[in-house]
Amino acid sequence: MRALVISDTHFGAWTGRDLLREEFFLERLAPRLEGIDELIFLGDLFDFLFGSVEEAVDAADGLLALIAERMGGKRLVFLAGNHDHHLVHRDEESRLEARLADGAGAPTAAAPGPGFFRAFLERRLPGVEVEIAYPTYSFAGVLCTHGHYLDPHARLSGSRADRLLTRTLWAIAAGGPEEPTCVEDYESVTTLLTEWLYIAAQMPHGTHAQQNVFRAAQRAGRLVSTLSAPVRGAKRLSAELRDRGFGAGGGADPLPSEAHFDAVIRDEARRQAREQPLSGPPFSRPLYPEPTVVSRSDPSERALEAFAQVTANLGWDGEAGKIVFAHTHQPLADVRSGQGPTRYWNTGSWIYEPDLGSRQAYARYLRYAWPGTAVLIDEDEPQPRLLAMLDDLNPLHGGPGLPRA
Repeated sequence: MRALVISDTHFGAWTGRDLLREEFFLERLAPRLEGIDELIFLGDLFDFLFGSVEEAVDAADGLLALIAERMGGKRLVFLAGNHDHHLVHRDEESRLEARLADGAGAPTAAAPGPGFFRAFLERRLPGVEVEIAYPTYSFAGVLCTHGHYLDPHARLSGSRADRLLTRTLWAIAAGGPEEPTCVEDYESVTTLLTEWLYIAAQMPHGTHAQQNVFRAAQRAGRLVSTLSAPVRGAKRLSAELRDRGFGAGGGADPLPSEAHFDAVIRDEARRQAREQPLSGPPFSRPLYPEPTVVSRSDPSERALEAFAQVTANLGWDGEAGKIVFAHTHQPLADVRSGQGPTRYWNTGSWIYEPDLGSRQAYARYLRYAWPGTAVLIDEDEPQPRLLAMLDDLNPLHGGPGLPRA
């Protein structure tokens, strides 16, 4: 039995380029769907926090058609991430409403997953078995989960404002300042942030307002974030300090050429102007909201340690010695944290959102978060395997970069 684990396509997001709505990238993924028994989608298939539901679903047409074509008689397993977490919240609300309507006093034992979404997938994927799981799913002894529970732990190693926000959220959601120790606590913290952003994005002018607010923050040259939601600017002193040392000895990756960097900036400015018509003057170096509280161009250790704390708190490290997660957009292969022998893999992402704050930041993005990756789990192989389907395009390895949208 073999399973391919992918995640973070972020269909419909205005925060970057959702690659799998384009034929070129679907053709890169297609061969990997041959010979597998399951496709495990590990969250953030849709982006309901920075895009409308209708736009997100429409953008997924190509991928769903490809899955229907290549995986007849096979199985699709879907787990929500934080950007499509509303599917989980809606399911909980529907169950509560059903209990109240029926006069039942106890929760139902129905399988997780909102009925409307299961019906949607089954209609779009005839002949493909559909399972909806959350927050974890296991295949061949490997535990899979999106990984968004790591955010509050990552904030605790951030700024004073981040630490205060985390303690406040824990006090509201979990009833005290202590760390979450159960799924319900983590879910409460997640829902506080995701539902606020979901509601904002689904308003008639919600995404347009999000874009203009972020542009205004860039124009002012400072970070603006409401409730420290997962929208973070790239202009931070720590990043500037890292930039000064990046590429100087220690076997660091070389910097892309100035000419290439300038061309990327021009291409992204044109794409944003075409797809995201906003008020105000264009920016010479467009920046993107961060997908998590950990920057995509940061080294991966901070996120890994935060996620390892989650697995310890929830006992997942006792359930499986190998864990695949996502969320950070930083692909990883067979790494360990400092908290135990558990081995971790990260699926990376299929959204292109380069950090263009500087040439050094862009180089770090190429190194840590280049998109187009997945994890293959084969029960006949000793370890999961990270697949890099766009590695030949990575400018850090001599590639030309992504083709123009």
